[in-house]
Amino acid sequence: MGFLLWILYGLAAGACASWLLGSPHAWYWNIIIGIVGSVIGGFVAGLLGIKSDKWIGSFIISVIGAVICLLLYNFLA
Repeated sequence: MGFLLWILYGLAAGACASWLLGSPHAWYWNIIIGIVGSVIGGFVAGLLGIKSDKWIGSFIISVIGAVICLLLYNFLA
């Protein structure tokens, strides 16, 4: 069950990042970007000393990480 929620969370974060940047991608690509963005966002937030125990704070950090991931992808592609 946890894996399914991780996929749905990644889909939501990736879709928000795609919507913010105006670069639509397929649903499976949004999942990948969202999950990788969650890891990147959590790593950067940890380096900056930002802790978020609330769901909305974690989601915002994930979306920011997904935006960074998508910007890197668009730059390299």
